[in-house]
Amino acid sequence: MADTPAPPFDAGRWFEAVPGRRSRRAFEGVPASEDLAALTATAEAFAPFDDARAFFVPLAPPKLFSGIIGSYGKVQGACSALIFVTSGSSPAADVHCGYTGEGIVLEAHARGLGTCWIAGSFSRATAGALSGLRPGEKVRAVSPVGRPLDRFTGAEKVLYGQGRPKHRKELEAIAPGIGTWPAWASAGVRAARIAPSAMNRQPWLFRHEEGSVVVSLNSPAPGMGRLDCGIAMLHFELGARSEGSDGAWELLSGDDVARWVPFT
Repeated sequence: MADTPAPPFDAGRWFEAVPGRRSRRAFEGVPASEDLAALTATAEAFAPFDDARAFFVPLAPPKLFSGIIGSYGKVQGACSALIFVTSGSSPAADVHCGYTGEGIVLEAHARGLGTCWIAGSFSRATAGALSGLRPGEKVRAVSPVGRPLDRFTGAEKVLYGQGRPKHRKELEAIAPGIGTWPAWASAGVRAARIAPSAMNRQPWLFRHEEGSVVVSLNSPAPGMGRLDCGIAMLHFELGARSEGSDGAWELLSGDDVARWVPFT
């Protein structure tokens, strides 16, 4: 597939949001109206692919998250939501969904709002109705959006290990030989290393070859792997751009998901 440049966005702003963003499920209060309007506009504007989109719901009904069973997985006090939608059956749709959705997630964090990617337990009927599904579309995941509590709840500590450093694979484990890579490539991997993923599996590998970087799927588990790689791709791009590497993603096939090709 041909190189796919992203539309203009504030890469510096989103890059600054990467280190501090953590998954949250407990919220209080109502986001400011200007933040709700800004997220609505961002979700509409940041749509680089025709097979994936993010839809922001300023006032989300509690029943959207009623499919989450048990106290540890419960979403509390979320006033708003993001709904992530794919169309078609191409594996690229999941990749594009992760990339697109994470952009809105990082914008939410930049505005002081909390989020949490949720793919398995929510009311799909409610999400579909809220997002106005078009023919061939399906809801792939959702996220609550709101002002997070100023403390982590016991459930959040159990789910995400909040309050202590989050376990991440070593850089050499996800990018063998990274010590010899150019600065832009290393920065990209460092940003991708802290991308969110289902069950914190971090199902990605990176390799540097012929002046480009390839991200590949490194997980036998089906489900969210390609979507997670899409999330990591946006993080990588933000890191690479922070070191002056403008470029574009070229989609690949098989376990090789995509290649970041610098323009210069």
